[in-house]
Amino acid sequence: MRREIEHAALPQNLQAFRDFIEKACRGAGVELSVTRDLKIAVDEACSNIVEHGYARRPPGSIGVSFEANGEKVVIRITDRGNPFDAEDAPAPDLDSDWRSRRVGGLGWSLIRKLVDEVAYGSDPKTGNRLTLIKKTSHADPGGGREED
Repeated sequence: MRREIEHAALPQNLQAFRDFIEKACRGAGVELSVTRDLKIAVDEACSNIVEHGYARRPPGSIGVSFEANGEKVVIRITDRGNPFDAEDAPAPDLDSDWRSRRVGGLGWSLIRKLVDEVAYGSDPKTGNRLTLIKKTSHADPGGGREED
């Protein structure tokens, strides 16, 4: 089963990406716990693109594709915003008192905890691509495409 969606990188479109993941997971028979983890991971990634990827530039688009093959769900998030290397992201401060921590900075750590594999690549010609893979034993390899 493969589905795709694309919207402008605007805060008001984040709900559409969450809804897309939920509907695609439901259609593929993905269990609720995996669906929840994927919705949070996609929301965090898309929020980062909206906030940082297109910072100081007009918002472009974010594309999200969903594939389920019976053993795993693969989500690819694409954009043409500023490139970002997740390996360069500072480790989150989880040790100090929560009242003295800066707001934010937990996104990449959260994404890595919610999915089984994360891969990121950036190319000046094709843009940025974040791939999130989550193992599941309940996906149904059907077909389908959803457009916005």
